[in-house]
Amino acid sequence: METTATKAEIQRFVDEGYLPCRGLLDPRVAATMAEAVLSIATAEAGQPGSEQVPGKTIYIRALLDKDPVFHRLLRFEPALSMARTLLGPQVWVDLEARMNYAGQAGVAVPWHGHVPVIPDPLPPLFCYPHQVQFLIYLDRVTEREGALCLLPGSHTRPDIRIPFGDTAPKEGQVELLFEPGDAVLIHANMWHQTIPSRDDAGPRRLLLLGYVPSWVRSDGFQPGVRPQRPLSRDLAAGADEETRELLGGLTW
Repeated sequence: METTATKAEIQRFVDEGYLPCRGLLDPRVAATMAEAVLSIATAEAGQPGSEQVPGKTIYIRALLDKDPVFHRLLRFEPALSMARTLLGPQVWVDLEARMNYAGQAGVAVPWHGHVPVIPDPLPPLFCYPHQVQFLIYLDRVTEREGALCLLPGSHTRPDIRIPFGDTAPKEGQVELLFEPGDAVLIHANMWHQTIPSRDDAGPRRLLLLGYVPSWVRSDGFQPGVRPQRPLSRDLAAGADEETRELLGGLTW
């Protein structure tokens, strides 16, 4: 596997669980995708299955099925090659989005991890469910919108237990702010949170571009608003082997 990431950057990610990637997405592309996120959010607000806190935030699933503007992220470099370098050459792609509405104070996400399934004590032959995610920011994130807080090394610490809803600062946490198109690569098991927004906050739209080893399968349950016509089916029809693999079509 070849990637633009250096060996030092890959090792830093393995050790710390995160790696800032400034300017990963062209700002003009980020602006186009920000408008697409807003359009989907507007259409899904109030629908059955909508993951929305009215006036504050909304979570959007299955973006590859909902707007073709996101299809360019299916083979998006250097993100894809970095993910394959870390996880192995066979992966599938998951793309979701979160949007915080402008002008709302106190909007935040408490400490959490995306795949908190590591047992303690650890079984001798336990197989880690490694997943990596690029959090790609489509809007500027300042102190008004609230920094992203990461707890370095927590992706390898099954002993860490943070109660649901906890927003208190943690020793060793790192705070990051972003410009449109900036990203941070995180391990899905890393503990992270956002600092609450202020009442002069702008919109906060970000993409969660996830990479999962092909052998890790979904249970079939898909939360959120279902797409009216899944675009990935059209994308997979007549596609090459690599595209079908990235869409989750690799089987044994």
